[in-house]
Amino acid sequence: MAPWQRCLLLILLVIPLWLAVSPSSNAMIRTIEEAPNQVVVQSRHQLRDNRGFTWQVILFSRRDQLQLRLVGFPEQYHFRHPDPLVLITSSGQTLTAVDDFPKADSVANVGQFDLLPLVPHLPQSEPLVLRPPLEEQGIEIAVPAAVVVEWHVLIEEA
Repeated sequence: MAPWQRCLLLILLVIPLWLAVSPSSNAMIRTIEEAPNQVVVQSRHQLRDNRGFTWQVILFSRRDQLQLRLVGFPEQYHFRHPDPLVLITSSGQTLTAVDDFPKADSVANVGQFDLLPLVPHLPQSEPLVLRPPLEEQGIEIAVPAAVVVEWHVLIEEA
């Protein structure tokens, strides 16, 4: 086999492996104009819980609001509204965010929480663990440090 063929074969083998192990939480901050003079800034990630199920984790900001929306797989998880979300920092500090989902009775797999009061207490660049208030006990969602950093960028932009 010629050297260029070996190189090509190596590239074709490495790229799929790299894509398979790269984190699924890559996202970017988006600014959306919902209406004239009404803008929402958001960060969306797909993160896995400790049971391997994927959650959509969306931090969004509007004027004087900072909300974290968690969307679980339908029929898999059921939020206990109006229980708070628990956030645990890497240093062990426990924070709680108030349930702020306006349609709590109609969407069991969606929770929304007010993070605005927690901004001064959120770590700048350390991972977090989210414990959503679910009927199903023991669920934790790990939020990587890179996502927390992105959240702070969103907070500064909003």
